[in-house]
Amino acid sequence: MKVNLYYAPYPSQIFEGETDPVNTERPFNPRSALPTLAAGLRAFCASNGLSCEIEIVDLQLGSQRVPYKSIPYGPRIMNCYRYGVPFEEAAEKIREADVHGITCNFTNSAQIVADLARFIKQVKPGTTVVVGGVDCTARPEYYLRRGVDVVVLGEGEHVFGRVVEAVANRRGLDDIPNICTADRPTATRIDMSALVNLDELEPMALDLVGDLSLFDDTAEGPPPAGVHGNFICWETSRGCAWRCSFCSAPSRGHYRYMSAEAMDRHLKYFRSLGVRTIVWQEDNPLSRIQRKGTGDYLYERGREELLQMFDLIRGHGFAWEFANGIEFGKFMQDGRFDHELAAALLDSTVTDEGWVGCYRVQIPLDNMNIKKKRFPKLLGVDEQVDILATMLTDHGVGHQTYDLFIGYPEHDPEGIDLFGDYCLRIKSELSALGGSTYQPYFNVFNLALLPGATDYTSLRSLLAFDIEEHPELVGIFLSAVETDHFSYWDIYQKRLHMTNLLNDRELHRRYDGIYAG
Repeated sequence: MKVNLYYAPYPSQIFEGETDPVNTERPFNPRSALPTLAAGLRAFCASNGLSCEIEIVDLQLGSQRVPYKSIPYGPRIMNCYRYGVPFEEAAEKIREADVHGITCNFTNSAQIVADLARFIKQVKPGTTVVVGGVDCTARPEYYLRRGVDVVVLGEGEHVFGRVVEAVANRRGLDDIPNICTADRPTATRIDMSALVNLDELEPMALDLVGDLSLFDDTAEGPPPAGVHGNFICWETSRGCAWRCSFCSAPSRGHYRYMSAEAMDRHLKYFRSLGVRTIVWQEDNPLSRIQRKGTGDYLYERGREELLQMFDLIRGHGFAWEFANGIEFGKFMQDGRFDHELAAALLDSTVTDEGWVGCYRVQIPLDNMNIKKKRFPKLLGVDEQVDILATMLTDHGVGHQTYDLFIGYPEHDPEGIDLFGDYCLRIKSELSALGGSTYQPYFNVFNLALLPGATDYTSLRSLLAFDIEEHPELVGIFLSAVETDHFSYWDIYQKRLHMTNLLNDRELHRRYDGIYAG
């Protein structure tokens, strides 16, 4: 058997008459989805006596823009491109394979992924095309109607191997859990008994990636001096203790995490490949210290294991950033700042060989509960400012990137102005404390109704566009939502205004390089 695993070309949208894209383009951001899936498939094949050759075909590693549609957006026309390698250049590799797996986590890539599936079918009729990822799990029918044979729901490490085995043995798929096909196209509740035990997860098959030094984009702007590649994305846990309405993490199953012994096996493998820096992608590592309503820890040894985990990673000499956010409010325990915990996660040193420890933290301000208390994890504004200041002054985390969402139905002009004022206060107070060591950046996002998240279910009626016709518009950089206070175009303009208010233009260009109005 030959199995190809594909990253489809990057989605790129550019307003007519402009040169900068409206969404970030990060083809050189290290990615873990397919190396993780490949490692799981290798393990499955080895234990089941199946001979299988695996290749990762990365169609994002190119610089060509192939236009495929245009969309009227507000008063402008937005041209949509596939950015990377044209499909046609992969035709020879497509003919070599028996099974083709494509990953799609983000809705704005959906049409590109579906078009790639169609192209594969044209080049090699009768071949089996399988897709998986967050968007595929939430909307399997979209992909099945566009030529895909199998949609994997949820995690694919075990399930995908069973699909490959069934194809190899010319056997039906009826006994395989967590899939949708033309015969059973409707998504059902995911069988959580098929979830992966993270201690049994094999290290990513990074040998299939090729030259790791190519992936030098950490996804949050240039890293500080002393942070060196190779870079990788990695997770030691899946899921989250919270169920934030904008997030699709709960669709990945209950929260679970690796033991230190399993982590050490992965870390030694990374070091053997010259990896120096970890770009954390897990949803919430601090869910390990989630508390019950009684005040007791949900995981009895969670805090102890967190300390052990980061002591281990530091001992291997890695630098890291929390690129997917960290629930910084959890550094406040029983009314006191937990300096021991913060030191484990945040402290750093710069040696002659480079940075060791944390060099940047993404801070999820979310919507700061402006106008409505949506997120119980968020503390009050004063408490948040105090924690961020302590992280800066006591633990040296000067590179702080803030994520915030605007566009909820309750966000009126006054509320968004208040949100801007709060962010300016953070910037002003921490600048006074940190001087040149404080490097803030504000990611202003529009509310994205991501399939698989609660907001998609409860607020879907606010969508101004048909998600099946124009999935490109469902993302964090554009707005697709109409509320009583703003049209989708007006709230998009508010995002551009806040981006420029909180960041200077040069910083915005270095971090994101996208259209700023």
